[in-house]
Amino acid sequence: MNGKTPLAAIGQGLLAGVLGNAVFTGYQALQAKLASDDGSASSAPPKDWSEVPAPGQVGQRIAEGVFEQDVPLEQADKVTNTMHWLYGTSWGALYGILEETFHRPVVNGVALTSAVMAFDYSVLPAMKIYKPPWCYPKTTLAKDYANHFVYGLAVAGAYRALDGVFARDAD
Repeated sequence: MNGKTPLAAIGQGLLAGVLGNAVFTGYQALQAKLASDDGSASSAPPKDWSEVPAPGQVGQRIAEGVFEQDVPLEQADKVTNTMHWLYGTSWGALYGILEETFHRPVVNGVALTSAVMAFDYSVLPAMKIYKPPWCYPKTTLAKDYANHFVYGLAVAGAYRALDGVFARDAD
């Protein structure tokens, strides 16, 4: 029997999601550093939750809306990082299923990027965190897609690198 079990594909995908998210996080940090005037990646602390990056806003809404737990603004960085890593890791599960179904890493990396972008630009506007995609300049959407493409290809590369770890013995 060739291939992996669905559970192995999901497990490998989750680990690839962690690794891909690490690459994406480093890429984002480098971009922020290069874009700043003084070469640092730091910014002023947020004055309210609307100034927190999207992952933090989603996490705060989940904590308060679903779990009925108040989240102080001082926890914004922790909430943002937690949600960023949970989100990036979890998309790896979808990648694992795609890769074990189609065996096309680059195509699946593009499909993953497209799925993440479609989800972001449908759910986040519904939550009033983003504007609808048609309200953004095409260059902004293209840059966002290109940034997430780094993530999609990093997950694909990580998944491929992990193949030996998750290989199934052919009996």
